[in-house]
Amino acid sequence: MEQNKRTRETRRMIWGLFLIALGGLLLLERFGPWGLPNVGQLWPVALFVFAVICLVDGRPGGALTLAGLGTWFLAVEFHWYGLDWGNSWPLALVAVGLGIVVRALTGEERRRLRRLGVDLD
Repeated sequence: MEQNKRTRETRRMIWGLFLIALGGLLLLERFGPWGLPNVGQLWPVALFVFAVICLVDGRPGGALTLAGLGTWFLAVEFHWYGLDWGNSWPLALVAVGLGIVVRALTGEERRRLRRLGVDLD
């Protein structure tokens, strides 16, 4: 029970830090002297926040999937290596596939079901 409380507090801390960083970026974009990228292009960073929360929850497969998708979305938004939606969509399949493999190797799904009280035997 104490572990669940600690996990919830950690999640709240991560979200709070994310919102502080996002608000700071928005203020810098509006009033700052630096030329920052359009904050609208940075929306995939939210997936990295979700990935960190998955790691805190002990779900490395989910974290890897979200981090991979976040990286792909950032690559498309900023056209890294000439990537766009049309030529890079297979990267989404790679990210999801990696997450599935890690979930299977770590037993993530079994732990999640056990936590929910589902009898696996």
